[in-house]
Amino acid sequence: MDQAAQFRRVAEVLRTAQRMAIEVENAPDKRKRLRSFSIQEVAAMLGVPLRQLRQAAGLKPAGKGIAPRMRMEFQEIMAARASLRRQTGQISFLPRRDGAQGERLASIAFTNFKGGSAKTTSSVHFAQYLALAGYRVLLVDLDSQGSTTAQFGIDPAEEVGHGNSFAGWVARSGATLDARALCQATYWPNIHLVPAGAALAEAEEALSRRAASGEVEEVLYFEELVAFLAAVADDYDVAVIDTRPDVNMLMTTALHAASGIVVPSRATMTDLASTGEFFAHLAGYTTAFQEAFGHGLDLGFSRILVTAYDPTDRSQEALLSLLRERFGEMVLPDPFLHSRIMGTAGFGKETLYEYEPSTDRAAYNRVLASANAVSRAIEREIWRFWGRGLPAKETTP
Repeated sequence: MDQAAQFRRVAEVLRTAQRMAIEVENAPDKRKRLRSFSIQEVAAMLGVPLRQLRQAAGLKPAGKGIAPRMRMEFQEIMAARASLRRQTGQISFLPRRDGAQGERLASIAFTNFKGGSAKTTSSVHFAQYLALAGYRVLLVDLDSQGSTTAQFGIDPAEEVGHGNSFAGWVARSGATLDARALCQATYWPNIHLVPAGAALAEAEEALSRRAASGEVEEVLYFEELVAFLAAVADDYDVAVIDTRPDVNMLMTTALHAASGIVVPSRATMTDLASTGEFFAHLAGYTTAFQEAFGHGLDLGFSRILVTAYDPTDRSQEALLSLLRERFGEMVLPDPFLHSRIMGTAGFGKETLYEYEPSTDRAAYNRVLASANAVSRAIEREIWRFWGRGLPAKETTP
């Protein structure tokens, strides 16, 4: 077998495996479906007693107390949030942005140089955390590998092309294009997705050519994502952007569109060295851009997120302590814990919010608590970006 044939065979086998995994997860309706949530889970999400939740959601009691197996669909959770906000006046129960108060679309980019930093895992969990909290979320996949896209039950190789990814926006070349047409509804009612696939390579090449040409443009090459998000801003509260783990033009557009960036990194010397190079690139790019255009990146915040953290590993503990000592609040206060539960859930292309363990509930609760803590800290940054005071009592999706 020649090399080309060998490479094609590997590609075909792994693409087939991906397609089969998606088909199994999407059965029987050919699309993934979001599970329902137990009433105990929902009460914990909202930070209210079961009885208050029952009243807010209009749930009927079953005999004495509340039926232990009573479950709620996503839209019922949103209705309960709206009811609790009306009853209590607490914005944290349904914290959508208020455009009338000048709260603009917040866009958070998850980015780094190194693959394997849990960038996609972190961005997808953050998007789903926000959705459960009641926000309207746009998830933009700018990684041609399409891992985020596949997580939502869409096959990047078979279902994503030039016309239904960000590549279509970049190629519009002055033609009228409805940006909303690229924002696909998902099985999460509050999350729309701009999917990714191999066609993004065309966008990368087009942006590189425009950068090299130096021609005057109506929309500058590095502001394409800014323009795209502006076209759909009224429909969403937060945009979450997943980038490719290297230096590329699409990542550059994400940096210019971002209200803030989150840089995931494992607590190993190899990963942190790569993260250091990423920040060196940011420093160099920001300086060069400042000299050329008179202003730098308009980032409200930048945070380092330690991922796959094992608190029993002394070397990781030491590195996390060093990061906190050197960079203070730039490091998110809680790491995203390592857990075998992540692997179990990931085997079925499920996140922690989609997975429902039949055993080892304690391990699940630990890693879920860490995911919530990470997302809550980033959510606080969004509130600061909007000029809001932090809530006195925070609920936990």
